Amino acid sequence: MNPALRRNFRQIILFLLTTPLLIACGIKSNAGMKQSSPQEGSIDVRAYPAYKHVIGLDTTFAKIVIPDQGSITGADGTYSIALPDGRSLFLMGDSYTGPVTNGSRAMSDHMFRNAYILYDNDRVTALIDANGENSSAAIPPGVTNEHEEWYWPGHGFARDNRLYIFQTLMYQGEPGMWGFRYRTTDILEYSLPDITLISTTKIPFEGSTDIHFGMAVLDDQDYIYIYAQVDVDNGSNPVSDALVARTTIDKLYTAWEYYDGSSWTPRSADAVKMEGLSSVPVSSQFNVFRLKDKYVLLTQSKQFNSGEIYTFISDYPQGPWYNKKMIYKIQEKKNPNLFTYNAMAHPQFKKEGKILISYNVNNVDFAEQHDDVSTYRPRFFWIDIDEIVGE
Repeated sequence: MNPALRRNFRQIILFLLTTPLLIACGIKSNAGMKQSSPQEGSIDVRAYPAYKHVIGLDTTFAKIVIPDQGSITGADGTYSIALPDGRSLFLMGDSYTGPVTNGSRAMSDHMFRNAYILYDNDRVTALIDANGENSSAAIPPGVTNEHEEWYWPGHGFARDNRLYIFQTLMYQGEPGMWGFRYRTTDILEYSLPDITLISTTKIPFEGSTDIHFGMAVLDDQDYIYIYAQVDVDNGSNPVSDALVARTTIDKLYTAWEYYDGSSWTPRSADAVKMEGLSSVPVSSQFNVFRLKDKYVLLTQSKQFNSGEIYTFISDYPQGPWYNKKMIYKIQEKKNPNLFTYNAMAHPQFKKEGKILISYNVNNVDFAEQHDDVSTYRPRFFWIDIDEIVGE
């Protein structure tokens, strides 16, 4: 199942309460919204009490990406892709667009199964309603009811005038809290700069549904590296691995090679876990990116609510990974109703020798998610580049 713990508390309630959605084929955008520029730390904790005991967050950037009105006002996921023209696209999971007043939203607000946020010089535009009102940004071909089958975002990349987004195809396999299942991953190709859908294609991997390719993607010029998270044991002490495949842009839909520990092979069954990561259960969603002359893998520990964010570095995109560092300890875990998951790096955002990192926050209390919307919004902070790549 992908992902597992991070969504189940809220998904069951939302599955029962939300109304049927519509099939989609094109994307509608909300008007771009210029946000004010409050000083860092300026969020009013009286309206957003979940921030009360948290220090060191960039609340200025958070309020731009997730404002109180005019765009996505609550979500998780929070992958990002740097576009060739300097814009960035944030890929969000379950999302709300309803206005927020005094830190609260209406219980009747519609939930989208996925959404895109287009960021352009402190302006944000929500991309939703791909085929009519209340439909998501991306919908699996032929699907007419997003309660039964839907997309949650993986990662992606942009090259020249094309954007490629890996979307994980999910379905309700069984009733109840643990009934969500992963079917496969599709690649959605869009034209740029208009972000118009061109095609939807299933990935060529045909192996176990316990292996989820597209959870991290790195375009490294000659090859595109596509990473998979694998749940070995999804219990209270989780064990997970990470695999890697590679391909070229002309074979993205047809032929991948898999790393077998020493070389690359067309046989997916020969893929082995990347070395150096076994001490940390890799999260359902993670990042691999270039920083200075190193490859960096960033993950939040999948141990439920551990709050630990780690980085590893390597000289090669397939590892071996070394220089394990816990770069941040999430503070929201002090609130018993909150849980956090799937930290992400956004290396296209840099300032003063630092890069931007995010993590998702969620709430086991559905009503509190509406009473205090900050309990279902990502957090952002900055980390020194040298802290990651320095040995």
